[in-house]
Amino acid sequence: MPLCGTTIITKKQAEFAQREQEILNAALSLFEGPHWEQVTVEQISKKAEIGKGTVYKHFASKEEIYAYITLDFTERLFESFEKVIHHEEVLDNLKHVIRVAFEDFLNNPAQARVSFYCKREDYRNRLTSELREKFETMDRRVEDFFGAILQPGIDKGLFIDKPIEHLVMGLEATFDGAISMIWNSDISYQHASDQENFVDIISEYMLAGLVGLGKS
Repeated sequence: MPLCGTTIITKKQAEFAQREQEILNAALSLFEGPHWEQVTVEQISKKAEIGKGTVYKHFASKEEIYAYITLDFTERLFESFEKVIHHEEVLDNLKHVIRVAFEDFLNNPAQARVSFYCKREDYRNRLTSELREKFETMDRRVEDFFGAILQPGIDKGLFIDKPIEHLVMGLEATFDGAISMIWNSDISYQHASDQENFVDIISEYMLAGLVGLGKS
């Protein structure tokens, strides 16, 4: 019940939330492997040291587990973004955000891979209407966030005056492609300095592309 603007959480609710997080943590630890999509609910339950039926009390399916991992990962991405956004020049803000995005995706490969999977239209169509709505809200939030960064650049003539979603689409496609290259090529097996250099090159390319569009 609410008290002074604060919701009181019962012991039972706290235990339920803790068990839910333990399930997600167990799933993530199993998703670290190369064949993460083959991980079963039974394996997750064993890792969490609970019964399979208990997992289903929290999540209707493995794909629902994917959804909650992705939504949590995206929320933490926004928290990271907010820490580097300041009243600076457009390119500085965008540069910081791109860098943070690379760091979070490369430092959290299991969450990142799951989030990539959750972009698939066939996956989202299988979700409940409630979860689909959460993903739609997340997508709008991403577009609004980058729109707030890119629009001043458009207003100043730095970027070409195109719909924000077009510019975001280009940034996202380049970023996703770069992450996939790191995951799927020899880049991931080279020295950390090589990967760092690759990220620098792609980050500069993303920024140069937006600036170049504005000059075309």
